[in-house]
Amino acid sequence: MDADPGPLALSDLESLAIVDVDGQRVGEVIDVVVDTRSDLPLVNGFFVRGADDAQLFVRWDQVRSLDVAGERAELRVALERLAPSSLRADEIALVDAVLDKQVLDIRKREFVRVQDVLLESRAEGLVVSGVDASSGAVMRRIGLGFLSRRMPRRTDDFVPWQDVNLISLRLSRLNFIEAFAEVAELHPADLADIIAQVGTRQRAAVLGALNTQLAADTLQEMEPELRTACILEMSAERSVAVLAEIDPDEAADILADLPQDVAETLLAGLPAKDAAELRGLASHPEHSAGALMTTDFVTMPMDICVGEALARIRNERPEDEALSVIFVLDATGALAGALSLRDLVLADAGRPLSEVMDDEVVRVTAEAEEEEVGRLMTRYDLLALPVVDKAGVILGIVTLDDALKAILPEEWKHRLPRLFR
Repeated sequence: MDADPGPLALSDLESLAIVDVDGQRVGEVIDVVVDTRSDLPLVNGFFVRGADDAQLFVRWDQVRSLDVAGERAELRVALERLAPSSLRADEIALVDAVLDKQVLDIRKREFVRVQDVLLESRAEGLVVSGVDASSGAVMRRIGLGFLSRRMPRRTDDFVPWQDVNLISLRLSRLNFIEAFAEVAELHPADLADIIAQVGTRQRAAVLGALNTQLAADTLQEMEPELRTACILEMSAERSVAVLAEIDPDEAADILADLPQDVAETLLAGLPAKDAAELRGLASHPEHSAGALMTTDFVTMPMDICVGEALARIRNERPEDEALSVIFVLDATGALAGALSLRDLVLADAGRPLSEVMDDEVVRVTAEAEEEEVGRLMTRYDLLALPVVDKAGVILGIVTLDDALKAILPEEWKHRLPRLFR
């Protein structure tokens, strides 16, 4: 190009009249094509609607000058030198793929709607520098630019391209996996907040792009209504796979919120032992210790030594949440004591567990009310509270985060972080 066009917006280029080297009208710009292989997408050219609605491609190096004020661009070549419009795999068309779409602001972890795309000149050419989500951009696009200048400019309305993630670029699984390379690094709670902001089609695509474990963790951070909707939108096979990775107590809650026929279908897809476990958890009255408890916990017989207990833990690799407290059982299988993982690690390897455990263990039955569970856990600073039957056999444990969720106000329950991940 003969002269630096300066900072531009996509709206400046839309409908720009294109004239060839002979002064012949070629058509008008309908889209801007960029190469996405660089950090800042490089403008490769324009899609132009010509005579009889034929679509042509004008390469950026074929443009001699841009006159935005005059709404005109002149080419270095004749009309006959222009090729039909097409997109390579590493290119996107900004109007089609970005404008008016919701994109993820990675830095702020929220979605914004793109009202315009910002362009600037660099040594390598014209590049995309960011997106504009302001109401002023809307005014410019509908020809009321004079109003946009009177509107306050907020920093939050402009997202640098480095912070933009195009979650709605294409709906193929391959492209979503690529697009979510950054999103997968977010905490599940942030992902849950993001999914809550988008429509049905987009949230299904977001969850579909996550691996099974991350999808499960994300579902556990959602409000119950959204979580149920997401499960219903998944295939039965995907739902079963995700449900299998969810903590048993949470999985039981999810099943309880689903239509009975759907819940039965999912249970039928799980291994018989897991299905029976979830049915048992779901059978407890709401707001009881049984309804709060999880069946993921670690037990050891009291007659083994510390070293053997540690070896078993290394071999079995229990979930982090289950490792907060190790429960010790007597010869009949009843609860006899407990100790923290820290105490176990620091104890002499040759000492029997019966000598290092605390034999005064606070416990509740499955019928205990959640308020009592919360009171005991906060009073005695417990990370986990065992739930036992009449014989003292452990049925499950209530973890601190689940107990707090039960006693906190409703609006705070799903803001509480999962403490043991």
